[in-house]
Order: sequence, then structure tokens, then C-alpha cells
Amino acid sequence: MESLKNLDPIPRLQVALDLERLDDALKLASKVAPYIDILEAGTPLIKSEGIKAVRILKETYPDKLICADLKIADAGYLEVHMAAKANADIVTVLADAYNITIEETLRAADEFKVEIMADLIMSRRPKKRLEEIKTLNYKGRRLSYALVHSGLDRQESRHSPLSELKSLADVYNCPKLAIAGGIKLNDIPKIKPYTIDIIIIGGAITKSENPTKVAKQIKEAILKN
Repeated sequence: MESLKNLDPIPRLQVALDLERLDDALKLASKVAPYIDILEAGTPLIKSEGIKAVRILKETYPDKLICADLKIADAGYLEVHMAAKANADIVTVLADAYNITIEETLRAADEFKVEIMADLIMSRRPKKRLEEIKTLNYKGRRLSYALVHSGLDRQESRHSPLSELKSLADVYNCPKLAIAGGIKLNDIPKIKPYTIDIIIIGGAITKSENPTKVAKQIKEAILKN
């Protein structure tokens, strides 16, 4: 199908800093930053260190986009406002949050000039939910991204987000797609045929013995024709 062909620019690489200590996250970021487009303050990091983790990542890497992985379930405006004050560029909301919550994140996004990513991690019927939320807006501002996501616990059962990618990639006029969940170097060629804007990788980089080498290899695989 034409909509499945990757006609967009080369996907950007995001690293998920799902660590408990900010010092560890900064140390890891220093090793991989040359190959990364987006640094993610992971949910565990924000819960452990607070929203300051977002601010310090941005202060340390002003040339990188910073994603605040809040996985907002309620208080959409307030939580986006908090992330925006900490200089986040992208903020995540659960795709299965109430529509009004998503609309409130969009209201804040319009006011504070950030992008909203709807995370489908909890969706039992992700394609149906994506069809429902793709038209939500505030003054015309819509979701910037939809994240195809297999969560950490679900990965234990060997579930891969690649199994859902094909059905979601042909949703007409949907937000830009991102993908996350146990992705490794050898998965990149399987992703590239699809129109994916952001590839998010956590453990394959952050838990490797040589994160610099792995980040470089993944970036080169993304750039390879």
C-alpha cells in the first residue's frame, strides 16, 4: 500500500533514559549524544528525580530535543505546563486517557509550544483508538505523534511493537508514528519500510557494555540506504 512506504525523511533516533539517578542518565547521555536526535527523560527517571531531570537534560544538551515521558493520564494541561516550564520539547500522554485529557494536553501544547505524543502502550485496540484520537484538537493543534509501544513488562512475553506496526501505519491522516519497545539493532531494517518519524531505543543502548558503539551502529543502520 502506498501509505506504508517510507516517503518521509530519515527517522530520528531517541534514547530512553529509563534510569533512577540523574547522574547516571547524564553520564549515559554523554556517551551517546553524538548519535542521538532526542534525549528522553524516562518515566522512572522523572519519578525518581522529578521534573528537574528534564530541565537539566535540556541545559546540558540545548541542541537536542528533550522528551518528557510523563505518560499523562489526567490533569493534561497542568502536567504539560510543568514539562514545558522545564523546557521539554515533546511530552507524552496515554492514548487511552479520556479525550478531554488529551485535548487539555493540546491546549497546553498550543500555549507553551511543545509537541504531544500519544502513547498506545495501554491500548487493547490500538488501531481503533488511533482512529478516534487522530482528530482531537485545540484550535487546530493536533497530536504530533502516535507511539506504537510494547511496554517493558509485556516484552517479557516476547511481544514486539513490530506486530502492530503494519496495521497502524495504514491509518489515513494519522499523526507521525514513533515506535518503541525492546527494539534492537537487527530490528532497524524491519522498521525502515514504514513511515516512522522516531525510533525509540532504551535497553539495547543503555544496558549494553558499550553504549557509544551500539548507538553509533543503530544510527548508521537508520541512515543506511
